[in-house]
Amino acid sequence: MAKKDRPLKYQTLGENVIPSRYVLVLKPNLKTFKYLGEEEIEVRIAKKTREIALNASELEIRRASVMVGTYEHSAVVSEDKPKQRIILKLKDAVSGNATIKISFVGTNNAEMYGFYRSSYKQGEKTRYILSSQFEAANARNAFPCFDEPAFKAAFDLSFVVDKELDCISNMPILSTKKSGSGTKLVRFMQTPRMSTYLLYLGVGNYDYITGKVGKIDVRVITTPGKKDLGKLPMEYAKKFIEFFQEYFGVDYPLPKADFIGIPDFAAGAMENWGAITFRETALLSSEESSIATKQRVAEVIAHELVHQWFGDLVTMKWWNDLWLNESFATFMSYKAMDAVFPEWKMRTEYKRDVIATAFGADQLKSTHPISVPVRSPGEVDQIFDEISYDKGGTVLNMIEDYSGEEIFRKGLTNYLNKHAYSNATKFDLWQAIDEEARRNRKRINVYDVASFWVDTPGYPSVSVRKSGSGFELSQQRYFLLKDVKDSTIWPIPINYSLSGSEGSMLLGKKSASVLAQGGAWLKLNAGQNGLYRVFYEKEDLDRLGYLIKEQKLDPVDSWGIENDAYALIRSARARASGYLEFAEKYCLTNEYPLSSNVLGHLGFINDMLDGEDGLISKELIIRYTNQLIEDLGWSRKESESTFDTAMRSAAILRSARAGYEPTIDKAKDLFNDYLGGKPLEANLRSSIFYVNAWVGDARTFDTLKERYISEKVPEEKSRLLNSLAMFGDKKLLLKAFDFSMSKDVRLQDSYAIVAIGSSNPVGKDLVLGWTKRNWKALMKRFASGTHMLSRYVDNLAVLRTREDLKAVKSFFSKKENMREDLRQALANTLEEIESNIAFMEANR
Repeated sequence: MAKKDRPLKYQTLGENVIPSRYVLVLKPNLKTFKYLGEEEIEVRIAKKTREIALNASELEIRRASVMVGTYEHSAVVSEDKPKQRIILKLKDAVSGNATIKISFVGTNNAEMYGFYRSSYKQGEKTRYILSSQFEAANARNAFPCFDEPAFKAAFDLSFVVDKELDCISNMPILSTKKSGSGTKLVRFMQTPRMSTYLLYLGVGNYDYITGKVGKIDVRVITTPGKKDLGKLPMEYAKKFIEFFQEYFGVDYPLPKADFIGIPDFAAGAMENWGAITFRETALLSSEESSIATKQRVAEVIAHELVHQWFGDLVTMKWWNDLWLNESFATFMSYKAMDAVFPEWKMRTEYKRDVIATAFGADQLKSTHPISVPVRSPGEVDQIFDEISYDKGGTVLNMIEDYSGEEIFRKGLTNYLNKHAYSNATKFDLWQAIDEEARRNRKRINVYDVASFWVDTPGYPSVSVRKSGSGFELSQQRYFLLKDVKDSTIWPIPINYSLSGSEGSMLLGKKSASVLAQGGAWLKLNAGQNGLYRVFYEKEDLDRLGYLIKEQKLDPVDSWGIENDAYALIRSARARASGYLEFAEKYCLTNEYPLSSNVLGHLGFINDMLDGEDGLISKELIIRYTNQLIEDLGWSRKESESTFDTAMRSAAILRSARAGYEPTIDKAKDLFNDYLGGKPLEANLRSSIFYVNAWVGDARTFDTLKERYISEKVPEEKSRLLNSLAMFGDKKLLLKAFDFSMSKDVRLQDSYAIVAIGSSNPVGKDLVLGWTKRNWKALMKRFASGTHMLSRYVDNLAVLRTREDLKAVKSFFSKKENMREDLRQALANTLEEIESNIAFMEANR
């Protein structure tokens, strides 16, 4: 058996005072954005104490007491701001069952954390709703509480609000009564035991679309005037609820499921139990939306619904197992989409989206394990990242493949049933799957294999070398920086194809052999379910390249071979010319996902080396994109795959960036027709906007900006905003960067222009200077609870000179420029810049 968790020392309130039930009454005011709160917290005190600590931040505590039996002990309240706590100090020691009573005043901030305010336009008037975002540790900004995931308790919530307002929370409304002049008391049904970060508070005026799945009430909730964009999400939600109930073998746990579009929202969505909140672009859509938008909306809805079981019904004990929530939601959302919409072929997209992202994120020496020590709430923000989501999801995919789909599924069901309404660790999960494997007499060790991958940073590469008896395999850790060394040996579940015959093994040591006769070919990681790179000798790589060209391999396997060949040049282990020769000889097909990879990799090489005394891939890009556009045409065919639709847009944009005039001219004509009132297909709109921005002038900039400001449909508004980041003129791109800080761009969206613009080939020369000039304002705008400031550090990963590297190090070495939630992002960014420098030096 794998070793158990070592005790983790973290910032906790301890185990002496345990809450069981909150009775919370809030009286919000949508004019002053101040609210009164009255709460009672039923607790069990194990040992006598004169002090009780709770989490609270940005609250005014008016009075507090502790009721034991019939005696009420008055409390003196002191505040520990660094730890975001209040201490109730009592004259006499208390123990046993008690009720903590607190009166307080809170503020509905505009920074998208805690119990905050969000604005929207109704005609020419600005209206407001109140919403909450408590993950990871911001329930304490709304009311005093035991704000740790292990402190599960029931909630009895009530609002006293203006009689014209609606209220939303995790459970259905129990009663509504008149409470005074023009106000009403709205009381909700008591929740099951749940963690504080999953409570939801919503007040405002809304539009509703209603539906049912069995006895479950389903609602899509929007601000007034947008409910028609909730019809398609409603259908997605109902189908996914049905799928997950059947897959998990566990009923949806609550009587209702709300899907709420919030105009101002820092994340993509949040899994509040029974009251899921979404950024509007991640929820609101219609049959007229692009396929990319439909898939994005479906993925986010499915992701948040997975959390209703993984995260809400069963919750991690502490934030070191955040991945238990996020990895499963990532993994299961694609499984649900593949089952409900088989025409989307989401198993392939999972590998291109999730597994490919994991390869990129986990190749750094600064990476962290999936399950990472978290000692304070401030550290939690750093791990809402690609390791927790995508690497975790990739490992789950690998473990499912290793154990078998049915054993994996039954293990999950057993885990959910055993730990329902409670907390669990990763070891509880591995044990459930292991026990199911043993019941089926399958001789595997899920517990040890899974534990190793979750607790160990990085991933291996496997080198393949021909021998007299077949092939010799040798593993070592893969790094983006080639000179970093590490002796870790992984237990690698390997599937392989030997001249078309399938085989498998667990490579748990440095080297092993695969027996084969002369003339055989070997493809490791068949099906691409494993998180490891494979490097072949040139002769064997050419043999596999021939199979790619002749389309004799599964498309996903072709994608994997090309991806690993590219990794050699991205990490400066080989020159770019070798990859370009391989790609041109074998990979210039329209077979997806290979085509997507090749186009992206050619683009990276071109963007990095353009203007250098080295290798330029522009001519190859033009030739390849012309082939793709000729094959696919300029408009979507009714019967075409979603893959072809995506590739058309990518090819058009990349062709224009390479300077191919016929593509640019066609895109200009379509854009002018669109401005003149002619319909432009939704699936083509982004690429046409982007091309026209790339070659556009100040008039184009103003046109896109004005349309963005006036646009009401979230999907189109997002598309127009993103297009401002695509200008090829440096002055206009810098103007777009500055526009991102204006009042015309919502705080939730303001990071997008600079993030996209930094990957624009001309943006790499602007992003550092702009970020440094605006850093103080950015630090002020983005509190740590929004998880957003680190994105501006991520943007700097495009830099590619030693002078840039030195400047970034110098800037963030100053205490006033650093914050706890930036450390991981900065370490990653510095390493990415180093890798860019190595790439440039290898190919000049």
